[in-house]
Amino acid sequence: MAIQANKPNSRIFLLLGVVLAAAAAVAVLLLVRSNAPANEVSVVVSDTSIPAGTTLTPAMVLVTQVPAAAKPGDAYTDPVAVVGKVTQVALANNTPLVPGFFSTPALSITSSSAAGSAAVSVETQITKGYVAVAIPTNASIPTSFTALQQNNFTGALVSDAFYILPGDHLDMLVMSTNGTQGIRYTFQDLIVLRVGTSGTTSAGASDVLLVEVPRAEAPLLSGLVIGDGHEFVVKYVLRPQSEWGKLTATGYTPNYEPAGTISVPSVKQTIVTAGTLDSLFGG
Repeated sequence: MAIQANKPNSRIFLLLGVVLAAAAAVAVLLLVRSNAPANEVSVVVSDTSIPAGTTLTPAMVLVTQVPAAAKPGDAYTDPVAVVGKVTQVALANNTPLVPGFFSTPALSITSSSAAGSAAVSVETQITKGYVAVAIPTNASIPTSFTALQQNNFTGALVSDAFYILPGDHLDMLVMSTNGTQGIRYTFQDLIVLRVGTSGTTSAGASDVLLVEVPRAEAPLLSGLVIGDGHEFVVKYVLRPQSEWGKLTATGYTPNYEPAGTISVPSVKQTIVTAGTLDSLFGG
């Protein structure tokens, strides 16, 4: 009797096909992951080809995401900082914007007016319909304030420990000399153009902030700062970028935030008096 040759097992081929398909899927997944973009960051780029000598408008720029390694170190991340600037060179579409492309110098951390330093032009950085106003970093306070109160009105404490930089947005807190109105917000969403020092302050400190405000509000801000009324500046508070105003076709629209409600949780605490200390540590 002849012996029949073994027939291929169809189940083995089916299993082998499933394994190969799974291996191919894993290989594709690994390839996709290996080509996935690195951590991305925001950067302002040109949204069209821009000739040299062009004044940038909101329609000419946009914010896009690029790999962190591909972002120039001094590239702009906020379109507010570039609108109104004049290009010094021709720009191709989708070019990350950096200070070197413009005829005016980049906003610097400080713009010293000390002897020997060069003057810096800022007029092309002012939004149309706005003007630049210099305000002091410290506060002029009533002479009736106690020494404890006066200690809280140094330039560092009024101006966020001098962490304010060009391009930041500020809100102003004021109070009345008679104290009847309490501490409250006045000007909001002020854009800082320059942070200056006269050269007489300590290293890292500044005594002047150059901010831009709508032309009609400049007299109001000036009167508030010099004390024409009964109000004086208590603090400049830094605003998060997520609450900045918006650029429109007609310029910059500030964002006025409500003060909100006070929400301080009540906690159990030990009230320490002089008697408490004496009972514990007294002789």
